Amino acid sequence: MSTRERRSILSTPIWFFMVIVFITQLDGGAVPTMLPSITRTFGLTTMGSSWVVGLYTLGLVVGTPITSNLSDAHGTRKVFLWELAFWFLGCLMTAVSPNYAVMLLGRFIQSLGDSGIMVLSMNVLLQRARRNNQGRKVSTVGIIAGLSAMVSPVLSGMLLGITHGWRAYYFMMLPFLAILFILAWFMMGDSQTDRAWKTDYLGLGSFSIALALLMVAITFLQYGTAYLALIIGCLLVTVVAGAVFLVHERNLGGSKETMPFLPIRLLKLPSYGLTLLLGTLGGMFFSLFVYIPTYVHSVFGLPVRSAGMVMVGVGLGSVVGSWLGGLLVDKFGYRTTLVFSSSLIGLMALVITLTLHNLQLFMVLSFLMGVGMGSMMSSPLQVIAGRLAGPENRMQAIGGLSACKKIGTTIAPLLFASAIELGKAGGQAGLASYRNMFLVVIVIALVNIGLTYCIPFSQKEVADD
Repeated sequence: MSTRERRSILSTPIWFFMVIVFITQLDGGAVPTMLPSITRTFGLTTMGSSWVVGLYTLGLVVGTPITSNLSDAHGTRKVFLWELAFWFLGCLMTAVSPNYAVMLLGRFIQSLGDSGIMVLSMNVLLQRARRNNQGRKVSTVGIIAGLSAMVSPVLSGMLLGITHGWRAYYFMMLPFLAILFILAWFMMGDSQTDRAWKTDYLGLGSFSIALALLMVAITFLQYGTAYLALIIGCLLVTVVAGAVFLVHERNLGGSKETMPFLPIRLLKLPSYGLTLLLGTLGGMFFSLFVYIPTYVHSVFGLPVRSAGMVMVGVGLGSVVGSWLGGLLVDKFGYRTTLVFSSSLIGLMALVITLTLHNLQLFMVLSFLMGVGMGSMMSSPLQVIAGRLAGPENRMQAIGGLSACKKIGTTIAPLLFASAIELGKAGGQAGLASYRNMFLVVIVIALVNIGLTYCIPFSQKEVADD
């Protein structure tokens, strides 16, 4: 990123990025609320309904590294505007979709628009923050995203109640996105990179194919052997595309004309590789939220809608945890923050396994678990990745971390569903099933703690920590 662009970005008000994060992150909490209505509109099967969310996740995983690379190569402002344009187009297509296929295409385009918003905003905040204040600055994004996730189910539920249809939500988003685009056009100023980098199309294409097909294979694994041929085919193409990507990126490493799709220097660092692994495991924690309403409904007999209200406490905990995580990073370092957050998640999961029958206690424990998840995912990993990469490759480093988090959210349902299945009695999920699920969380937390102590920071990074 050039000095000129950095100066332009630094002059853009922080509130502008926070508003964009809040608006764009509403979708994550709104879609689960609207999914039954979408299912009825298009007469979807269970698998068809799952792809309304699954294809969006796929777009996020594939789009985030692409957005990060293009931002480093061509400037933040240009990519930010394209992101908002894709988001607007995706919302419009989804709102007017006459059939399921058009709706899915709209969702995919929308996900490409969402893929870089969080990463771009975090990168801007890292640039603006002093070194001893980076944790609190970056955690602001997590706090806003958490508040958005809490508001969105209420907002989408109100719109469903008033209009009796899910399309109203997407029509409502359109004017907000148009206003944000106009504001971004004028407020972000011009942006130019120091040199005219060429886009690494072969690296971009081979990486995207490998990652997309890997995600498809993981998704269909949830359905057992019914799609075995498809899964094997996807994995074979993934291996070939991945090999092409690695060979090409190694050959491109010293190029002064084309920016490599991913910085090989970073990928060779054990500290960055372990950070990506921690991001993947952190994404697995967030997948637990999907099962909490079902657990409350099955074990305590609450209606499904009332069971979902338990998530308000978890969401509030994640907001508090985001603030706490930023504070801990700045005061005690990211290693201490990661150990604290993983320990809190693991301890709460352990107590839950011993007190599965107590709803009031579960609500308190789930709030504290949300605090642990928020403090882990809000800033420590982003600060580590940003510092390891430096200003020139920071977007790519944070983008890779974000993609790994999404991969973790895709893998985790396989683990949790398998754990629940093993504990079923008479074909019904009971206390034993959900005890197994929380035991998996404990194991992930312990692995997290071990990996955190294994990260070989350089002497400079250790001194800061």
